[in-house]
Amino acid sequence: MDDVDADIDADADDDISLDELAAVAEQAVRAGGEFLRDEFRDGTVDGEYGTDDVKAAADRAAEERVVSVIRESFPGHALHAEEGGRSGSNRYEWVVDPLDGTNNFAAGLPMFASAVAVLDDGVPVTSAIYEPLPETLYLARRNHGVTVNGERIQSSKSDLPLEHGTVSFVLGLPALRDAERRERSEEILDSLDGVCKRVLETWSPCVDWGLLATGRIEGLVAYYPDVYEQHAGSLLAAEAGVEFVESEETYVAAGDDATLEAILHALPAEARP
Repeated sequence: MDDVDADIDADADDDISLDELAAVAEQAVRAGGEFLRDEFRDGTVDGEYGTDDVKAAADRAAEERVVSVIRESFPGHALHAEEGGRSGSNRYEWVVDPLDGTNNFAAGLPMFASAVAVLDDGVPVTSAIYEPLPETLYLARRNHGVTVNGERIQSSKSDLPLEHGTVSFVLGLPALRDAERRERSEEILDSLDGVCKRVLETWSPCVDWGLLATGRIEGLVAYYPDVYEQHAGSLLAAEAGVEFVESEETYVAAGDDATLEAILHALPAEARP
């Protein structure tokens, strides 16, 4: 590419609206999710089974479909895909999780999603999460709120008190693969058991983000979350009005300040953000 073409591409990027990004994000996750739905219903899963993760052929095939949609609309944008890694350099970077919940998918459990987030100079500005079995689409745009199947979310606050409610616990691979961090995660689980009725571990963080954003669970704690879900989910939660605090290690969120403080107070001091 010569300098003139580079300048034209840069100018074009300056004109991209959040609506344009969201439209492509929706198309991309639908392309991946619809493929996964058909594969799941077929009942055959081809993949590599490790001690702490599954790499399904469907991951790669879904990612190809997601990336193809993105590339068709924004060929000059950077990509950070779970299967394909990083490619390109641009102020806009698309972070792609083609199959969030691979273990569920492989085991025949109907709880998984496709997700993308768009970063503008490292800041998430748009995210899309699609659960293909219930056909639920979450779209978030920075400073413009969240829609679920086209309807605006009004409140993320649950009506249940924490002691009668549910908190999701998300354990990322960086913690799962480290003995000391795994031990700390058990302490976190024990602490959450003491303040809520149920601790939810779905192994599909994006599904959990949707539950939190719509007020169907009371809180979420993510310990060393994977970047592929975290960008999409944290923007979804923030735009839904969820209260949260975070550090490099831990993200804690709830539908209101009181619930957030109760969860934070229960956590081991070393795990608090």
